[in-house]
Formats: sequence, C-alpha cells, structure tokens
Amino acid sequence: MKSIMYHYVRDFNKQFPYSNVLHTEKFIKQIKKFLKIGLIANYEELLIPSKKIIPTFDDGFKDHIYTAELLKKYNSIGLYFIPTLPYKNNDILDVHKTQLITGKVKGKIALEELKKYLIKKKLNNFINKIEKKNFNYPYKEQKDDDSKKEFKKIMNYYGNINIKHKILNHLMNIFDINIKAKDFYLSKKEINYISSLGMIIGSHSESHTVLSRLNYKKQYNEIKNSKSLLEKILNKSVYTFCYPYGGKKSYNLNTLKILKKLKFKFAFSVEYRDIEKKDIAKKPLELPRYDCNQFN
Repeated sequence: MKSIMYHYVRDFNKQFPYSNVLHTEKFIKQIKKFLKIGLIANYEELLIPSKKIIPTFDDGFKDHIYTAELLKKYNSIGLYFIPTLPYKNNDILDVHKTQLITGKVKGKIALEELKKYLIKKKLNNFINKIEKKNFNYPYKEQKDDDSKKEFKKIMNYYGNINIKHKILNHLMNIFDINIKAKDFYLSKKEINYISSLGMIIGSHSESHTVLSRLNYKKQYNEIKNSKSLLEKILNKSVYTFCYPYGGKKSYNLNTLKILKKLKFKFAFSVEYRDIEKKDIAKKPLELPRYDCNQFN
C-alpha cells in the first residue's frame, strides 16, 4: 500500500513563478495512473493491507475542492489534513507565508532581505544553532536552489518561533504579497462539502509548527485544539492526524503519547516507502508517505 502526499495542486500563476506546485494536468494523469493499481474507496480500507493507493492532501487549500471532486468521480477517497489556526485568527500560517515569499521571489533575494532585517534589528540569536544542526536534513530531495532551501529551513525549522511571525509579515510587505486567509484556505462550509463527498478529514495541528520543538503541554494544545475545532465543524469524530513537516524528527515520544491519549487511530509522517502490514498492526501512528513529485 502506498500513501501519496499532495500540497498545492494548481495551474501556473505568473505572480508566483517560483512556487513548488503540482500542475492540475499532472495531478489528473497521476490519479488515472493510480486507478489502474487501485485507489482506496472508504475508511475501512485503511485497515486492510493491499496494493492500493492512499491519496493524502495537506494544509486545507482551496485547491483541494477540485481534487476531492475528481476522486469522488472515480468512486475513490482521499485524506485531507487541515491546520486550524486560520479559522481562529483569520491569518495565513507562517509556513505558507514562507512558501508565498519563496514562490514570488528567488531564494537568494528572500535570504538577503531576511539577513538585512536580522542585522538591522540586531537579532543575532534568531537562529538556534543546536536546532540548525538537528534539522540539517529537510529539503534534500527537492530541486530548489540552496538559498531557497536555507530560507525555508530557517523560517520553518530553526528560526526563533516567537519572532519569525513578525519577520515574515515584514517580508510579505516588502515583496507586496497581499493574500487573505479566506481566499487561500478552505472555508468551514467547504470542509463539510469535501466530507460530504466521502473524504476523510484529519488534523494537521493548529499552527503547523514542528511539534518536537514544543514541550508536552504546547504539543497537547496544538493537537487537542485542532481536533476539537474540526469535530465542531464536522459534527463528528476526527481519528486521523498528519505531522507538520512530517520527517521523523518533526515529532517525538510526547507527540505519540498525546495522539494515543486523544484516541487517534492513524497518523502519517513522511518516509519514502510502502505501508506494510506490520506498520498498520504495530505503528499506525507512524505511517510512511511518498511525495507526489516522485510519480511524475
């Protein structure tokens, strides 16, 4: 069984020429290819080891309405993992501000402006050197240039959590990026619509922060608050979870304890291998996923 991870599924946008997206046409071709192997048709098939494909979609973008409708057309389902903070503060998440910035300008320019700001504000300790060493692996598989990778690693993995939001807002202004959360993410009504098509809605935490950087209490709030809000929106239980960023170091034993305590049945990481029978039986909270770009 293979689980495939999708994020942006959209056509080219000249305002964001450097964005990492899977073009709609390629998505359609992938789904048609996977249909020949077999796509899961219901929640119960997650429990049964097979050769079928599990499409998963992270971050709750507007793009995902089309993907759900296409899967429904082929009598298949996908798992949709939604971070919930935008439904509380009506703002775009830091991880997506980072992507919008590196989608609009070259990585070198984004990194230069970041360094200028850090020098101007005398934020010499913005980068956590210990975490920088710990998180040296992200984006190795991506074809982005080194500057873009470095900018994303700083903002997503080892930049000061309490400061980066302000810095990203500054950079969004510098690069004239004005996108509203309501135009970027699924609305509550659209989440219900996707659910009505048979899709499985899961939690992706609240703020899409690297969970292993947080203590137990903060992790618990991230996961509990997200689960509670989604259950309120859907008026039904939420049993599936997806780790923000997804690598093995993005979560820890505390995360697993919390997921068990909150009675999650499945959780997906990022690890490029098939889901085996032993994974479902012994480690259902650490299921591996492939990136969709590996199947172009």
